[in-house]
Amino acid sequence: MTTTIPCTLSTLPADLLHVILTFLDGQSIVRSSAVCRDWHALASSSTQLQYLIELWASGLEPNYSLGRSPVDKLQRLRAYRRAWSTLSWSQRTDWEIHPHPRAYELVGGVFAQHNTWPTSDFATIRLPSVDNGGDGEAQTRESVGVSSLDFCMDPTQDLVVFLYKEEYWSEQGNFDVRSIETLQPHPLAALPTLSFDLRDDSFRRIFLQVAEDVVGLLFRTSQVAEGSLRLVLFNWRTGAALLDLASPQLPHSVSDFALLSPRSYVLASVNEAAYVPGMVKGTGELHIFAFDGTRCYSEPDRVLSLQLPAPHPNRLLERVIVHSGPYCAGPIPGAQFSQSNERRICVVSLAYDQAESYSLFIPHAYFARRIRERGEDTEPPRTIPWADWGPPNTRLLRGRHVFWLRYVHGERVVSPVNSAYPLRIEVLDFGMLPERFADAESKDPQFESKNANFKTAAAEFKTASESTPGTFTETHTQPSTVFRADTVFKDDVTTCLPYRRIVRELDQRHILFLIDQDRIIGVNEGVNRLTVYAF
Repeated sequence: MTTTIPCTLSTLPADLLHVILTFLDGQSIVRSSAVCRDWHALASSSTQLQYLIELWASGLEPNYSLGRSPVDKLQRLRAYRRAWSTLSWSQRTDWEIHPHPRAYELVGGVFAQHNTWPTSDFATIRLPSVDNGGDGEAQTRESVGVSSLDFCMDPTQDLVVFLYKEEYWSEQGNFDVRSIETLQPHPLAALPTLSFDLRDDSFRRIFLQVAEDVVGLLFRTSQVAEGSLRLVLFNWRTGAALLDLASPQLPHSVSDFALLSPRSYVLASVNEAAYVPGMVKGTGELHIFAFDGTRCYSEPDRVLSLQLPAPHPNRLLERVIVHSGPYCAGPIPGAQFSQSNERRICVVSLAYDQAESYSLFIPHAYFARRIRERGEDTEPPRTIPWADWGPPNTRLLRGRHVFWLRYVHGERVVSPVNSAYPLRIEVLDFGMLPERFADAESKDPQFESKNANFKTAAAEFKTASESTPGTFTETHTQPSTVFRADTVFKDDVTTCLPYRRIVRELDQRHILFLIDQDRIIGVNEGVNRLTVYAF
């Protein structure tokens, strides 16, 4: 005979229990609704709890500063989802920019660019949004005091980091850690400038990123010298130099770097069989590392290496590039909700000879799971063949040439312009809603406490394609195969990650698109004007 232990929380008044549940995330609320019928009924009847659940299902997190009622917030969330599902933006505005900037960024609702000629200026545009009802704001500072090679930023921390050298012949690199608002030293930075030895006077192929309290840089000082490739990580708040690794300490033939989180990163390579005349051509690998964000010069922990699809012996993998949306440390100012850093898609661009390319889409959640598993594993790190990890966790599609980055945000990807259809905009959405949220207007979502079946909301997509002229959608929930007979691959490549494709016809032409949480941005042919489509 078993004894049932009563839940103490169940004895609380419903109003008090409701307050407690509002402090949970949406997934925890769904799980809590399985405790008993009373909890289930409470979650089903509360607009506030419904809002938190639908936020979680949409890959979003709440911001708490707007003062809207739960009903208004839920209506805004559903309108936001519908707008993205049909590419039905609410506002369209144009903004002039400096043509062909030396460096640019799009993070947290701010587009920024830095130019070094004729002056070293830094320009920002706080882009208009539906939530704050503003018209946007442009500001240019004509001299930032340094002629930077690149910069990265996080407006949710009021942070911009400039990378520069004092003189062209200098063998020292520097990070200037500043406030976006004032361009003065950032108040949370222990040191205003972080410096590191270049061991050379050359500075090429720069990959610079920030994730919360860590700034990371992969660069090459020389195309031929041993040890020319360098990876440098700093904790910009404490000033600690976390990593300083050179080529012998890095995987062979690294072509790109990305911070997955404030404590992990990925290096992309064409592996040890990379192409050198007379050698076998490379397959391609993603090397996942975790590191300590507090100790100086600690040794990173290699979590695992993931092999990519093998190319045909007569074909050459030339480059592997990884790109994800930005990692924001805090909520976006003025926004009702913000994209969860846990719900992002990583785009791995595979460039082969004969100008052929493919894009491989991988959820960040897969990387995070493998990192957690590694923390409990005492075995040496493994190299996992493509067949053992790729097919169920990714989607492989033909790629197009990308001019600018920031074409990914959260689980959405805005595709490069298709030359065959120059007036089209195309978005790939890998954020698949649970089936019970298919009808965005439903007042009774019928909570199923154990339902974890994330299917495409077909009814919603049908409505989407019918409601916006010039828009159509495709849902892809079945495996797709890139056949070896027609491609660069040694074997057929089958992948399964669900997604939907949304296409809309435009009335003007753009040469490229950028995307963030609330907007798609088109860039004109002169690269001197942005058209902002706000949702």
